Amino acid sequence: MAKGGGESVNKRGIVAVAFAVSLIGKGNLQTYAMEAPGDGEPGWYYGQEKHRWYYVDGSQNLHTGWLDYNGEWYWFNQEGWMADGGTTTIDGIPYYFFINGNLAWNQYVGMKFYNKDGRHEQEHDVRVVGKQNPDNEDKDMFSDYMYQIPRSWITRFIEDGWQIMFYKQKKYFEAPRTDQGIYYVYHSVDTYYKKMKFTDVDSVLQAFGEYVGYAAGCYEKGNAWMDALWEEQPALSPVLNLPDRYVDDGKFYFGKLFAAYVDDSGKEEVLRVSPRAGEVMEEILHLHDDEETKKRLERKAQERQEAARQAAERAGEGGGPGIRREEKESDV
Repeated sequence: MAKGGGESVNKRGIVAVAFAVSLIGKGNLQTYAMEAPGDGEPGWYYGQEKHRWYYVDGSQNLHTGWLDYNGEWYWFNQEGWMADGGTTTIDGIPYYFFINGNLAWNQYVGMKFYNKDGRHEQEHDVRVVGKQNPDNEDKDMFSDYMYQIPRSWITRFIEDGWQIMFYKQKKYFEAPRTDQGIYYVYHSVDTYYKKMKFTDVDSVLQAFGEYVGYAAGCYEKGNAWMDALWEEQPALSPVLNLPDRYVDDGKFYFGKLFAAYVDDSGKEEVLRVSPRAGEVMEEILHLHDDEETKKRLERKAQERQEAARQAAERAGEGGGPGIRREEKESDV
């Protein structure tokens, strides 16, 4: 994605450099790893006085302009403040930034679509069917759900010519009797006309998951991914809460699994009962990622595994940090 280059404060004179150093030196900038942009890595600071995020490079330069960091785009104004939580106009063009500072690109926000350059493309917006328009809650929930889907799959969705349609006034698409009583289905995926339809925003992830399964070839006879998932279904059924009517429906099953897996809490449950299903989903989710993204994700996975290994070692030694130190002190 082409963007104007960012700059560091040393290009704007010694006064700006002094400002950046003074911020750091006086402790006005605090690092917050839990909610920090840039995955909480070094260089990101939060200015409590202005309630703004900054990025300082290894040479202690306060960054301004565009920043490409770990595959995400950020923008900082001339004072080094990071744009976040809404629309910011840059060089006459409006861009949307999430609360963590990530630029919206190849993503849906509030039922609007932003392309690879972060610009709004109206022709790919969600089409609202009927006279009743989505309310703010619909838009916010839709944004939250779609944010969990890998960009590479949203890109594939758009390139394949698909469209999302919201039937706000419609109650449901199906309501069969099942072992769980009347089961209301709030989505429909039309592979012929390439339409992903929903009546309730809560069904969006399952609907998109059914598209992903279709595009990945999972519903074709003899598909290795789907064969593996069928073998894991007995373990997954309690987690997915599959009604008997849809137990043998591959599209419905995969859609439910997709919706659960892209959600952090659901992912933990899936991995707990079926690590193999997690492996399959990872392969499918990142099928269209570029090599740089794949390497970055592999690195993050290795870091998580190493952290888990170290935690397990500490637990095996009799407790968390400080246990050994306390034992030594007691021996003195």
